[in-house]
Amino acid sequence: MYQPESIPTDAKIRKFIRHILFGKNLFCPECKSRNIISYESRFRCRFCRRKFSLLSHTWLSNLKIPLKNFWLIIWCFTAQIPAKQAAVISGLSQKAVRYWYSTFRNNLPKEKVILEAIVQLDEAYFGGWKGRALLMAKQKGTRKLAYQ
Repeated sequence: MYQPESIPTDAKIRKFIRHILFGKNLFCPECKSRNIISYESRFRCRFCRRKFSLLSHTWLSNLKIPLKNFWLIIWCFTAQIPAKQAAVISGLSQKAVRYWYSTFRNNLPKEKVILEAIVQLDEAYFGGWKGRALLMAKQKGTRKLAYQ
């Protein structure tokens, strides 16, 4: 079975995932408090008392394969390796590899519109107890729109 030489250890993979999800400081995914207690591989918020793990509250919450296999599948996906070859490389079934490939495709970030030069900006507020707002910008002279 072929495996790339640079597969990191489980600890390094966890550290990488933690940095991507939380940045420099770990916080509670529910209340965003940084007052966290760590025990084994789980965490507990002191403010809202919610228990969580590294991957809970993400689309990876039901990850049932080892992190090294997951890393290999991500590597195969980004290198555009076909599912049959990825199954051989990772040691998983073709069905599992196809499932993860489709999951990756479904969770890719949406394309953001980047506006240049002169833009026109407008905002709209929608009442209610949550007080929602919409900011919309249009690049002058084109039909490019961006909103948040």
